[in-house]
Amino acid sequence: MNLIKNMISDIMSKSYATFLPKQQLISICILTWNRSTFLEMCFDNLLGKLYYTNNVEITIMCDGENNQTDKVLEKYKENSRIRVVRNKTHIGLNAYKKLFRMLKGDYIIVIDDDVLELPSHFDKTMVEYLNLYPDYGFLALNVIQNEFTNGAKPDESHYKDDVRHDGIVQEGPAGGWCSCFRRRDYRKIRSIFNFNTLSMKQSQDGVLSGLFGKYLKLKRGIIKNAICFHASGPYYAKKFGYLKTEIEKYQSSNLPSFVEHYKTFLDK
Repeated sequence: MNLIKNMISDIMSKSYATFLPKQQLISICILTWNRSTFLEMCFDNLLGKLYYTNNVEITIMCDGENNQTDKVLEKYKENSRIRVVRNKTHIGLNAYKKLFRMLKGDYIIVIDDDVLELPSHFDKTMVEYLNLYPDYGFLALNVIQNEFTNGAKPDESHYKDDVRHDGIVQEGPAGGWCSCFRRRDYRKIRSIFNFNTLSMKQSQDGVLSGLFGKYLKLKRGIIKNAICFHASGPYYAKKFGYLKTEIEKYQSSNLPSFVEHYKTFLDK
């Protein structure tokens, strides 16, 4: 983990002008279910990496009752910036429809609960890039790629660099591990987004970025030099005790290739 921290630290050494007026708001949200260890690591890291402290609302949605997750969430109940929402039943990625309705921010940042390290001031970076690249509707942080995970990011052949001033965006597929978009753009495609049934086969990030492109002609991409650690894949699922849970998730989503891949780690 120290190696990962060293790779992330100081990678955004150049400063940009701050684009966030005082009256504007950032909404940060996390959807979680039955991964309390991931959630605690993710959230503790998130709180220490924020730049905007007065212009941020943070919402965590627990998708279904889980005692271990509730214990983690309990320690944040006194923080006035944090709102905890609990769904009584597990509804999967469709919970994002409910979650997005609650958000009031001009900019929305969505973070997966298995993002365990974020770059310093990631919120400032994401807002600035949305302003520096107004023809993009959906941007994600870049990811650590090592022998254990590709961070869920496709290989580099899917991307081309779009350089503007001191910024670099890799135009191409942008996953939802730590992503951002403008609320005003979302409101234009919200009804169509809500019409879609979300699942591991058709996730919220793919639907959002696709709708932004189809209806608003906005591109998607990766902020090349802002890197997070997305602990995706079977190695980290096993390391943190969630391998069987992940297998069940992919079985219920009818993704047999993922199921078989994860099963190969059961006896390792």
